Amino acid sequence: MTENNNDPSKKFDIDMSPFRDFISHMDTFFNQSFRQMNDVFHFRPFQLQTRETHDSFIIESELPGYNRNQIAIEIFGNQLRITVDNVNKIFNNNGDFLKKSQQKMERTVTLPFDIPEDETTASFKNGLLKIVIPKQNANRRFIDIDV
Repeated sequence: MTENNNDPSKKFDIDMSPFRDFISHMDTFFNQSFRQMNDVFHFRPFQLQTRETHDSFIIESELPGYNRNQIAIEIFGNQLRITVDNVNKIFNNNGDFLKKSQQKMERTVTLPFDIPEDETTASFKNGLLKIVIPKQNANRRFIDIDV
């Protein structure tokens, strides 16, 4: 047995290849399973575009097919949570209730300051959600120091 201090697996006379193969198969299993779950359950988190101007942060998200009542915006401290809730009820031809499906998606945005609730505005027009968060001290200015 040769001694190699840099590689701990070389210190023992054990064949680790079955273990490595097992780990590789487990990785493949979970990666493929979650890809297939995404196709079946339609896990499609909505995208957010965040941009910064001189006096505010603007968060936009395209949510086509949703209406205002399906969207909730929650502010807690320096975080903003956007939740989209889609509930579908299916009825038969007689109007009898058959089943209900629900899909809930949410995204959280963290900013480097507490979000002012009274000054933050949100609009939802033509499937575009737009949230404007004013920066604190946006009108501040720096003063030169005389020497």
